[in-house]
Amino acid sequence: MTLSRLLRRTSGFLALVPLASCSLISESGPLKKNIREEGDMEYRLVEVRSRSDLPTHGRTYGLAERPPAIKGPAYSDKIRERDTLHFVITDPSDQSPFYSKGEVFRFGPIEVPADGLVSFPYVGDIQVIDRTLAGVTTDLSERVKPISNTAQVNVVRSDRLPHTANVIGEVKTPGPVPLERGDITSLDLLATSGGPTEAEHLFRYTLRRGGHDYRFDYLGFRQSPFAVEEGDLLTVTTDMSNRFHVMGAINKPITVPFPTPAPTLADALGAATGLDERRSDPSGVFVFRKGSPDIVYTFDLKNPGVMPLVQRFPMKGEDIVYVTEAPLARWNRMISQILPTTVTQAANVGARYAN
Repeated sequence: MTLSRLLRRTSGFLALVPLASCSLISESGPLKKNIREEGDMEYRLVEVRSRSDLPTHGRTYGLAERPPAIKGPAYSDKIRERDTLHFVITDPSDQSPFYSKGEVFRFGPIEVPADGLVSFPYVGDIQVIDRTLAGVTTDLSERVKPISNTAQVNVVRSDRLPHTANVIGEVKTPGPVPLERGDITSLDLLATSGGPTEAEHLFRYTLRRGGHDYRFDYLGFRQSPFAVEEGDLLTVTTDMSNRFHVMGAINKPITVPFPTPAPTLADALGAATGLDERRSDPSGVFVFRKGSPDIVYTFDLKNPGVMPLVQRFPMKGEDIVYVTEAPLARWNRMISQILPTTVTQAANVGARYAN
């Protein structure tokens, strides 16, 4: 068989293979023409051509369920259970039972018991819980006078078991926070823990108090501070609704946490490092949004007037940005899938005829 005849037979076979294989090419996602078809749609299609086509709101914030006070202020200077007290009496009279040859008479340290009663030598029991140090000092001084009118009494606290609140979850330094002053707020509590591990708008904040949970988003937590009580538990967790998905003919398909509290479509495309110039169809950029009904927003980025709208289009959590593929890119992909098979089959034909 002549070489020219072999080539004619082989070229005829090559011409038939693409036609037979077109139906076998896999789809990478919805086509632009399919999204635009309005037959029996279960979604509303909005072509964004002007500001009037933009949605009025994106992600909104302000959730704040303020907890009611249960225990009251977490800190008090008054004596409480398990405080450690020292009683000091100075008395120059050598006739006094408190005389110590130039030294002060010391009684303690005493850890305050649950009933708050401290038994003091020569005086008897004295109630100290929920009283100030100054108040206990005055009371004890009056009760010591019948024993020695030259005695000078002082009551001091050397230690106490701190009241605490706790912060757990995605913060830099989780753990207990001592409540060592009386005006500690929820913002102080979060700041003491070092704050969230990333931008604050990416998290939810849940306070457990008295067996109930009170929820906040970042803005509600920031704008509605409340007094912290002993035993409060603040949990910081990722807000899974503060993200969007970018896919299709782009450089980097990705699920993106909101880069700002109120991101735009430009932020979404930028997070995916832009469109893939070899594959994408800039006239077919879509945003799929869940709702009732679902909405599909479409953008033609070949139109210069649409570009400013991309910077103004507000994203919502769980939006899907999809960039359709250009027809030429689909053709190139088809050829790349068919070509290896075609070459192999053509070689087999040539070998058979050569034999």
